[in-house]
Amino acid sequence: MGLLLSRNFFLLFISVFFSGCVAITGHGDALNSFEVTLKNTTCNYSFVDKKINNKEDILLWSSQGGSLARNCLDYNKSNEFFDRAEDLYKSDVDLKSNVNRTYNSVNTILANNNVNEYTGNVYEKVMLNTYKGLNFMGLGDFENARVEFNRALDRQRRAKEYFADEINKAKQKNQKNENYTKAQNRHTQKAIYDRYKDTFEGFETYPDFINPYATYIGGLFFLFDKDYAKARDLLKESLSMQPSNQQIKKDFELAEKLSGFAKKEKNYAWIIYENGQSMGKKEININIPLFIFTNKVYYAGIALPKLYTRSSSYEYLEVNNQKSVLIANMDSVIKAEFEKRFSKIAIEATLNLIVKTYSQYELNKRGSLGGFAGMLYQSLTNRADIRSWTALPKNFQSLRVELDGSPVIIKDDRGKIISTVQVENNSDALIYIKSSIKEDIRVHKIIRGKR
Repeated sequence: MGLLLSRNFFLLFISVFFSGCVAITGHGDALNSFEVTLKNTTCNYSFVDKKINNKEDILLWSSQGGSLARNCLDYNKSNEFFDRAEDLYKSDVDLKSNVNRTYNSVNTILANNNVNEYTGNVYEKVMLNTYKGLNFMGLGDFENARVEFNRALDRQRRAKEYFADEINKAKQKNQKNENYTKAQNRHTQKAIYDRYKDTFEGFETYPDFINPYATYIGGLFFLFDKDYAKARDLLKESLSMQPSNQQIKKDFELAEKLSGFAKKEKNYAWIIYENGQSMGKKEININIPLFIFTNKVYYAGIALPKLYTRSSSYEYLEVNNQKSVLIANMDSVIKAEFEKRFSKIAIEATLNLIVKTYSQYELNKRGSLGGFAGMLYQSLTNRADIRSWTALPKNFQSLRVELDGSPVIIKDDRGKIISTVQVENNSDALIYIKSSIKEDIRVHKIIRGKR
């Protein structure tokens, strides 16, 4: 037992030593620094470039960098960042070797998940290709835009199967851990889940891993690209998820009419509104009962990530006395996937705690110095992983107006003009507005004329 304990503690020390300080500090400061950069209008990429060049969570910072460059209307730069993230999804993340998976598992149990590379979420993969498609539309490259929207939609179709496989592999891996039964103790897990009741209740539910916005904006793309049959099918799918949504219904009816070879007699502008900031993650600490030494209960603190609501911007936008309509609640998409992942998060965090608590218990029996070292290690590395693609919005909204040659005057929810956009004659327009907080407004203009 002494040799085993010494080896485990050595592994604990080595794990933290080689992972740098993130096992102790986490990633909160870096994420907060990026938020400042994102809201700044100077379009300075140095923070993101430094992270990527230092090989720090390349997937995460490439995604964040893509959002930053998109905010700056630099669509080529944005797609460079997004391409790098997608390359990782295709190789290091999606096809990660068993050796790397095992190494990450050991790191998670011995230190915490902060020391592992960020692997992303299903909804982030879908949004990655969606934004690439919008960027190509902004560049007037509808051929490549079509490729990206098709990829986004295909990711959604395959998401449920991919996720089930991922979770099954994680479960099989954890079941091999000698402490798995102890970690699953119903009293232990109940103490954790009791703190998450508010997280897993009261949010709008969509079909598994479906982001209604990706389906809807894909439908609008194919409408712009004059593939009316495909636009009709996608907007029909959108409407089936939200049968009472009047904006989706109007767009579906237009696509259905045009797919029947009706002549397009009018031009339109769609105003797509990205409102606010998506849910973030914060660290919470819970005292939970552990049953690891005898039948007696031992209470110990566990650190876990928990979703929290961030700011909204304008409640809606208005054009010609029409208000924008909610298409998809990104917060609900994020909550749904977090809920599905949470059992894995809770079990791994509990296994982590059991190893450290047992080591501290044994070291305490060997003397004050060993006990102090164990206590210090446990307190320093008791950190939750709060990483996520924080540049996403709280929700997506849409409205459509008929063009008559006059400028499109866009107002906020108090009637103040925030943008005036002139659209060329005989053209349709996609006016894309992102506002993370009030007064911070980014306007993208996509024009599609007659071909």
